[in-house]
Amino acid sequence: MYLTHLECPRCGKEHPADRPQNLCDCGSPLLARYDLAAVARAVTPEQIPLRPADLWRYREVLPVADPRHVTSLGEGWTPLLRAPSYGAEIGVTDLIVKDEGLIPTGSFKARGAAVGISRARELGVRRIAMPTNGNAG
Repeated sequence: MYLTHLECPRCGKEHPADRPQNLCDCGSPLLARYDLAAVARAVTPEQIPLRPADLWRYREVLPVADPRHVTSLGEGWTPLLRAPSYGAEIGVTDLIVKDEGLIPTGSFKARGAAVGISRARELGVRRIAMPTNGNAG
């Protein structure tokens, strides 16, 4: 796995990535940091399209080392659609929108939830509660 640590964007404190974490001591959410040079050595851009068309195609920059822990409802690979009429109306000549309604949950938040649940499972977490906003849950 190429995940190196978690980092607080507010105070800069680094946290280990090998144990369950919540917020930084300063109250900020933590960001996952990766060894991107090692990722570049391990996989080329030409290899990515040869992988299955799902979220886990980008596994080197997702925080799950063991694929046995991947928990998924089929997130990913929703289409990009051209919207020329609406684009003209709002002044965007080549507007493209992503149809996230095709994800099994109907919400773009399913991607992040799948990654978070998979990582929590890998770290041995047995119970989880996740907040959401409005109908995106």
